[in-house]
Amino acid sequence: MLQLSARNLIPAAATVLLVLAARSARAEGWWVGTRVPNAVGESSFDGEISARAAWAPGLVPAFRSGARDRFCGGIDAEAWMSGRVRLGLSWEWLVDDTVASPPVSGPGDVRLGTAARLFQGGDWTAGLGWEAKLPNAANETELGTDETDILFGAWGRWGHGPWSAAGALGLGVLGNPLRFANQDDVPMIRAEAGWAQKRIGARALLVADLATPRNPARVSAGGALRYGEGWFVEVEGAGGLTAAAADGHVMLRLGVTGALPRRDSGE
Repeated sequence: MLQLSARNLIPAAATVLLVLAARSARAEGWWVGTRVPNAVGESSFDGEISARAAWAPGLVPAFRSGARDRFCGGIDAEAWMSGRVRLGLSWEWLVDDTVASPPVSGPGDVRLGTAARLFQGGDWTAGLGWEAKLPNAANETELGTDETDILFGAWGRWGHGPWSAAGALGLGVLGNPLRFANQDDVPMIRAEAGWAQKRIGARALLVADLATPRNPARVSAGGALRYGEGWFVEVEGAGGLTAAAADGHVMLRLGVTGALPRRDSGE
């Protein structure tokens, strides 16, 4: 008799979601943070599906000048294939509240991401990644830009025992909704430091989108706590360090992870 559990059902469900998304990375899909196990590649498939709710007061989105308080609820799915390639899918529902107008709500953008491990030696792992933001969110209500954005860059990770650290340098090619056939190239910096032991983990994080002629800098820093192995709960909080970044950010994530064992090839 076939028995379903979190460790075999969730990876299969993640695969279905990712395949559907590819035919039709919110965790950014273009880089790898500290939440990846130190020994990448211990299983043939590692998957995660989660639901999240977040609130960010004082947010100024790209290409906009007015601040708003944003609430979002979303889903994320990701899968590591033999520890070498991670596929990611993210989507959310947005609610914006501004002083100048009544609250508006609607679907956010779908994001597809891929991170590939190109090097692993000792405690070090490094690779490249990219992410595409599809133009699903409405530009008229300023929930989105009606433009396709591409994020890409290089990442590196160190892990030893319960400790880990990760960083990335990238470039965000953002479509400009205010000027036809125009874009903004935003340098990106990401950094994390984490500790994990059995069911509990903690990490500190820094997210920085540097200033360009068309957009101000958006820099925030914070931390997260995570509890659970199969099923898990994660709480994240951050504060803005620049004027255009959200004044604060609070997120609650509930999800489940699973893995399929690596099959012996006989080699």
